[in-house]
Amino acid sequence: MAAAPTTPSDPGRLRLVGAADAGRRIDEVVAEMLGVGRRAAVRLLDEVRRDGRRVRKGDRVVAGDEILLPATAAPGATATVAGGDDLVGASPPVVVRETPGVLVVDKPSGLPSVALAGLRGESLAAWVARREPSSAGVGRPGEHGLAHRLDGETSGLVLVARTDEAWSDLRGQFDRREIEKTYLALVRGDPGRELDVDVPIGRHPRSRRRMVAVAGPRDPVRYAARPARTRVETVERLGDLSVVRARTSSGARHQVRVHLAHAGHPLVGDVLYGGEPIPGLVGFLLHASALRWREPGTGREATDEVAPPGRWDEVLRRRR
Repeated sequence: MAAAPTTPSDPGRLRLVGAADAGRRIDEVVAEMLGVGRRAAVRLLDEVRRDGRRVRKGDRVVAGDEILLPATAAPGATATVAGGDDLVGASPPVVVRETPGVLVVDKPSGLPSVALAGLRGESLAAWVARREPSSAGVGRPGEHGLAHRLDGETSGLVLVARTDEAWSDLRGQFDRREIEKTYLALVRGDPGRELDVDVPIGRHPRSRRRMVAVAGPRDPVRYAARPARTRVETVERLGDLSVVRARTSSGARHQVRVHLAHAGHPLVGDVLYGGEPIPGLVGFLLHASALRWREPGTGREATDEVAPPGRWDEVLRRRR
């Protein structure tokens, strides 16, 4: 049966190819768009459309191509149209605390922290720049005051600086490991009452998207690994799955995901790190539930907490 062409009714799964990705293989681009491994992307290519047409593994993309992703694999089912100004199918971010120097924002799952792969699509940074013009241009280019990032599929708390001085202060707290971050995650197996994973994390030697736990000096890694420590405890057992709480003061990329996978308890549905999906769950469940930090300028300690989004309740109710 012939595939349906790209239509305006599919905006939640549409991506535009930017100039930075021109000439790359379609399976590599789709893997990055979905946050999955290359093999998983190849298996999904029968459901991918470029400008309304079927694709093959060896096809090369060009700038301006419209890529329609599979409905069942679109990240968090909350994707956005690149270049759009409004969120499509996702809840907007919510400001949970506002101080003279900082915004604490609850980011929804499916919204990238910054524009992906050079595209102009919606992101938390773009939303902040519109909501808080004073943050536009603060910190690193394109981040508009974000003092740290969450993966696109991860929901939860992000610290945003409103001034250059506040950004430098927050970055100093992160560098000194003075900010404690707490996450909730749905994982395979049971890590037990206490699990302490103190293993450096580096870039995978053969993948630009993946990180890797470096347990020994001979482990292959693309660049020098960064020290990272994650303390994990089980919150609830759900048969062969568990809801866990993970705390860390370090900030390696994909740290919680990598450390849990290294310990034999990958996030359910996190195919990039070996987590098998379960029925009814698109992607994985990882939520930055709490932050403990200090207000720039005053040094006053603050703690913020937010509950997981509604889709957690739906998934966990089916497992209980």
